[in-house]
Amino acid sequence: MEKIEKEDSKMSYEELKNEYKNLKVENNNLQFQNKELQIKYDNVILELNALKRIVFGSKQEKIPSKETINSDQISLFDNEEDIEKDVQEQIEEQIEEITVHRKKNAKKKIAGLKKSMLKDVVIKRQEYVLNEDEKCPECGSDFKLVSKQVVRTQIEFTPPTFNITEYVQNVYKCTKCGTEESKKETPTFAKAKIPKALLVHSFVSPSLATEVFYQKYYLGVPFYRQEKMWDDKGLVLPRNMMANWSIKINEYYLEALWKLMQKELKSKCEVLHSDETTIQVNKEPGRNATSNSYMWLLCSGKDETTKGVVFRYSTSRSAETAKEILEGYKGILVTDGYAGYNNIEEITHAECWTHARRYFYESVPLLSNKQMDTTATGYIGVEYCNKLFKIEEEIASLSDEEKQKERQERSKPIVDEFFSWVNTTLNTKIVVNNKLKKALVYAQNQEKELSEFLNDGRIPLSNSIAERSIRPFAVHRKNWLFADTQAGAKANATYYSLIESAKINKLNIYKYMNYLKLATI
Repeated sequence: MEKIEKEDSKMSYEELKNEYKNLKVENNNLQFQNKELQIKYDNVILELNALKRIVFGSKQEKIPSKETINSDQISLFDNEEDIEKDVQEQIEEQIEEITVHRKKNAKKKIAGLKKSMLKDVVIKRQEYVLNEDEKCPECGSDFKLVSKQVVRTQIEFTPPTFNITEYVQNVYKCTKCGTEESKKETPTFAKAKIPKALLVHSFVSPSLATEVFYQKYYLGVPFYRQEKMWDDKGLVLPRNMMANWSIKINEYYLEALWKLMQKELKSKCEVLHSDETTIQVNKEPGRNATSNSYMWLLCSGKDETTKGVVFRYSTSRSAETAKEILEGYKGILVTDGYAGYNNIEEITHAECWTHARRYFYESVPLLSNKQMDTTATGYIGVEYCNKLFKIEEEIASLSDEEKQKERQERSKPIVDEFFSWVNTTLNTKIVVNNKLKKALVYAQNQEKELSEFLNDGRIPLSNSIAERSIRPFAVHRKNWLFADTQAGAKANATYYSLIESAKINKLNIYKYMNYLKLATI
């Protein structure tokens, strides 16, 4: 009997031991899953922060000084920060703190008329006088005019309207031809010369076309909204009619100018900027209506004497398309990091440090007070980039040769240190912050192109000029959503090229567009 009890006791112990092992394994698994979920949660919070910055935050990537941040706050990815603490402290000793200051002598916009436009504005004066029978209330004598005082000036707006012009052609008949006195038996007729129509069998005039295209391509008002606007004015303009005008005028007149602009940029500019964005074209042969096509952009560098912007529509974002667009160009090309430009021969490919900084900026978590966590690893990358931009501000007035020398002496050590930090962080640390990992991998992959500015003083650090030029197209795309046909997409490319080129050359957009229409006929 005692023997049996001992065996039961022994079995119970073994079972408890196995159960303990199983619970320990389960506990480890749960802890691992909890860590994974925490990492996912932290990355979701980062995504949410990025969206908040886009929707509610400033579009400028302003970096607060460390004194304005509560260092006692706990940041995301604190485990990762503890692991990298030693490396971070060594680097922070060599990085200057960045403080954003308001620009001095910034001009404030004041509502009113532009002085340059006053010569074209009709100024009307309304003068108010006393009644003839009005006398002095004190003595009953007449009043005598001694001065005139301008009490106020106000701007009156007259809603735009349209006029109808009939072109009447006079037909003349020779007084002698066809008579007995003339050798010619039939009469001779002559017609007076009249201006050429912008489009045959169409009532569209240069001024009407200018207004329609100004609304669409400069103000971003799609044709379907313009259709309602014109209807309110008493003019029936179906949206498909306006779309047809834009296509035909482009094909007949403006496409040749667009080709010339592209040729001029590639032949005369030493520095070009490039960017690309999506466009949906409904009716493309062999493709679904929801397929993404692309609008490419070439833009002259800031210091070029020939200034212009050229958009180009393509169904593809392939490297072959990039080669085709840049065919014949042998200068410097600045881009945002698209690998399709890397294998183009005879160009020097440089990439944008603003784009690289943006990845690090987005990887920095926000604290509870909505300030950036300056203890995060990504903030180190932001500071490196800002230090380079600070040097560029200081040497902006120098010649290209002097810039190159300054960059070799001052910027190169920072660039070398930055990429050393990037490689060390990626190769020796476990990076659980997805946005930080993306930023580090991007910088590592683009090291050659990002370092190119050190070798030539003409190369800018940023591709912002291209981003500014392509932004109106991207914003307007939210209004009109898509192009119906490929011909419409090509017309978009032409009109945005003309308008953005006019902007960069400081031209009056409306007058320039009207001039182009008048010059074509």
